[in-house]
Amino acid sequence: MAIKKLLLGKSRGSLIPLSFSFFIFAMLLSFISINVASAYAVKRELTNLGEAAVNKSAQSINLLAYYAELNRFSSSKHVPLDCPAANQKFSLLISQASVAGKKVLIDTFDCGLYEITAQISIHGKLPVQIPFIQMGELNEVIISTKVGASSVYIPN
Repeated sequence: MAIKKLLLGKSRGSLIPLSFSFFIFAMLLSFISINVASAYAVKRELTNLGEAAVNKSAQSINLLAYYAELNRFSSSKHVPLDCPAANQKFSLLISQASVAGKKVLIDTFDCGLYEITAQISIHGKLPVQIPFIQMGELNEVIISTKVGASSVYIPN
C-alpha cells in the first residue's frame, strides 16, 4: 500500500542537487585543508633552515672587540659579532639551500654588535589547485619567517 502511494504520489524533489553541493563543499574543504597543512610544513622547514643558518653565522666573532673586552663592566656579558663575516656566512648558507624545491630569498639581514636577525621567504604555488577558481593570486603563496640569534657569554 505504501509503495503504491509512493509510486502514484507526487515527488517532492530530488536529492541530487543537495548531494552534489555537499560533495563540492567537501572537496573544497579538503583542498583548503591540504593547502594549509602543506604551507605550515614548508614554513616549519623554512624556519629550521633559517635558525640553523643564523646560529652558524652568529659564531663569527669580532676578535678585536672580544679581546678588548668591551662589556667587561656590564652585568650581562655578550660576545661581540663580526657583522660582515656573519652576513657573508648567512648569505652563503641560504644561497646553497632550497625549501620544497624553491630558492630561499633573504628579505632583511640586521646585525648588531651582539645579535643577528634575518627575515627569509620563498615564493611558490599551492600544491592543490582549486579547479573552478583560476585566479592567479589565490594559487600563489609567499611564506616568510623571521629568525634571530644573540651571542650570550656563558662562563665556564
